[in-house]
Amino acid sequence: MYKRLIKPLLFLLPPDATHRLIVVGGRGVQAVLPLRRLLAVIWGVRHDSLLQRVDGVKFQNPIGLSAGFDKNVQLSPLMESVGFGFASGGSVTLEPRQGNTRPWFRRLPKTQSVLVHAGMPNQGLTRISLYIQRNQRRLRGMPTVLSVAVIANKTTRDRLGQQVTEADIINDVKKATEYILQHQLAQIIEINISCPNAGKEPFIHPEPLAALLSQLDSIERTVPIWVKMPHLYDMEQFDALLQVIVQHNIHGVTVANLVKDRSQVELKDQLADTTPGGLSGAPTRDHSLQLIRHTYQHYGDKLTIIGVGGVFSAEDAYAKIKAGASLVGLITGLFFEGPQLVGRINRGLVALLQADGYANISQAIGADHRSSLPSTKTNKKV
Repeated sequence: MYKRLIKPLLFLLPPDATHRLIVVGGRGVQAVLPLRRLLAVIWGVRHDSLLQRVDGVKFQNPIGLSAGFDKNVQLSPLMESVGFGFASGGSVTLEPRQGNTRPWFRRLPKTQSVLVHAGMPNQGLTRISLYIQRNQRRLRGMPTVLSVAVIANKTTRDRLGQQVTEADIINDVKKATEYILQHQLAQIIEINISCPNAGKEPFIHPEPLAALLSQLDSIERTVPIWVKMPHLYDMEQFDALLQVIVQHNIHGVTVANLVKDRSQVELKDQLADTTPGGLSGAPTRDHSLQLIRHTYQHYGDKLTIIGVGGVFSAEDAYAKIKAGASLVGLITGLFFEGPQLVGRINRGLVALLQADGYANISQAIGADHRSSLPSTKTNKKV
């Protein structure tokens, strides 16, 4: 039904309008408890082989919504009904941000990608906390884990026109993280150091990143913290960031964000070089797998890996798991395949695990590296 009826209708609209429609419609759907339960019956998949505990948090399944879609963290009940094991909202900031000039999204259907140029639009944590708390009351005991992403970026000038420094950004990130912890808004916090459509990215370099993480180390935390990595083709720079991260109280890394360097991907749609934005979906798939493999081989005993990029099938997700990812995030696949994709992936993972003789998803993590498995991951302080 989605591919033959709903998707053609949605694709008649500009992608920004489609996104707004899904958010508004989703909030309406999740407000109706019987409808929400019906969706969970239709789409949800529960199987013991998909259960695992990661960084002290219990996950019903390894498939999650990546940050960037539910920008104001409004759709947690719907994500639970769709069948996600976790959902990352945001990225958020303490104060409201407008984001870039629209359009924020451009579809590239032949490439199976979306060009994203949203910036950092969100309503600020004071307002967003009200959405989260209302949904927490709706979903007591919700099995879907909620992660909130905090953006580590800022425009070069503030609202008063004053120059913004790295210290200002670090202070913003620290305050936002403290706010989330104090108000118990999330089970995981993700620090997004890579927003390729929001101007400068100071923390994709080792020294600024070390300064940021040192400040976060000083925060008393009750939940694990992940770092969302940039999609870098320079492996030395990517590894330099990981070397910094493992020196701090960071539990995991999301690998990786949107592709910024278009010279590294094959575009099957017309796209002017001057059109700004980062690429999602299929163009990110192969290289994200290489980044996951590198991270697992060298830091798999210290960091949980959340694999992101070009997940359209159970096979795509399973490849990331065998490369070293404990969890897998997606967004673009939903646009092209529909919400039933989540259940389809989870059912497919159960079959793939059984075919390989694994009783649990945790046994498949890093299977591509069986001859050189890292030692058991060191538990970091929460």
